[in-house]
Amino acid sequence: MSGSASQVGAFPARPPVPPPWRVELLLWTGVELLDFAGPAQVLQVARMGSGEPAFRLRTLAPPGAEVTSQGFLRVRADGVLDARGTSPDLLVIPGGETDAALREVEFMEGLGHAARRAGHVLSVCTGALLLAHVGLLADRPATTWHGAFDRLRAVEPRVQLLSGARWVSEGRVTTAAGVSAGIDAALALVEEWLGRTEAERVAHYMEYPLPPAGSASDAIRSSS
Repeated sequence: MSGSASQVGAFPARPPVPPPWRVELLLWTGVELLDFAGPAQVLQVARMGSGEPAFRLRTLAPPGAEVTSQGFLRVRADGVLDARGTSPDLLVIPGGETDAALREVEFMEGLGHAARRAGHVLSVCTGALLLAHVGLLADRPATTWHGAFDRLRAVEPRVQLLSGARWVSEGRVTTAAGVSAGIDAALALVEEWLGRTEAERVAHYMEYPLPPAGSASDAIRSSS
């Protein structure tokens, strides 16, 4: 179904394990640059009260390790995502040319395993299509890039598509709308896990607008 929602969502409470939290960002040839670089920038800048990094980031790709984003930027991933999958505290699934990702069968098997095992999953833009392909958006509120609504419904007819949301969070899955919305979602995660002051510091460093405190009161929230 379609609907509207606040521009801001609300992440669940911080993980039970102490920081630095393990973050894995998935890459493949055809991935959208800002979809992964935006959240990565936010998380890389975030700090604990001690000043130490709050997140430890790692990039994973299909076999071959080096991928090309936007047709010009070559990125050498830290490792390979295969059918065994992983268990990060936060898994970030960007969008882009998702058909290219779907052709990487072992990569998609690993994505499915990692998405089911991760403490929290954040998809950005058409990354929601990949989550739908591995069965994580059935009967769940979600959003994606505005140009991919019909494609998302075709992959997962049971998705509760919220077309007015910058991002939507329910339980352990968060879906962000197109491109820059991934930065919004990552900042909201920092605010929920590390506090408003740290989110403001990160946003100020990036010269990026942060929604007013308390604006998440109308957000989509679920503890399921």
